[in-house]
Order: sequence, then C-alpha cells, then structure tokens
Amino acid sequence: MSFKPISTFHNHAIDQLTAKLTQQQDLLSLIQRVLPDELAAHTVHCVAHNTTLMVYTTSAVWSSQLRFHKAAMLAAVATHTMPTLTSVQIRLISQQ
Repeated sequence: MSFKPISTFHNHAIDQLTAKLTQQQDLLSLIQRVLPDELAAHTVHCVAHNTTLMVYTTSAVWSSQLRFHKAAMLAAVATHTMPTLTSVQIRLISQQ
C-alpha cells in the first residue's frame, strides 16, 4: 500500500491559511525595510487588523524604540495596497 503525499490533496482551508501567512510575511518584510537594522531584527511579526497595523517585537526596550517609527511604518504600508491602516499598535511576543 502506498500513501499519497499531502501536497496532492486540495484543501481550501489550508490554501486560505497559506495566503494569509504569506500576506503577513510580506507585511513584516515591508515594515523591516523601513526600520533601522537593529530594530528590524527584533520586529518578529506584523498583522493588519481592521484599520490597525499590529507590530510584534521581542522586548519592551524594542517596543519603546518602535514607537518612534510609527509614521514611517504607516507611510510604507500606505503605498502597498493597504491605505486603510491608520494606526499602529506595538505588542510584545515571547521568544521561546
């Protein structure tokens, strides 16, 4: 008996999740390009939620530094098909 690889199955839910993850990774890459290198290295995730850009970082020290770059982040996403984002929230995420 042989097994089919999982990639041969079409699953709409997995396709949607993959598309959403790709969108979030593109957003993170865009945000990291407008930040100083050291700060970009500690920016680990970005999510667009309603009109808010949520930016996740690894510690409170980097969080406070990111607040100085809110305008640059909003300007960057405004030119890349997300003109509806009007605010930025900085959140902490634990690295395990």
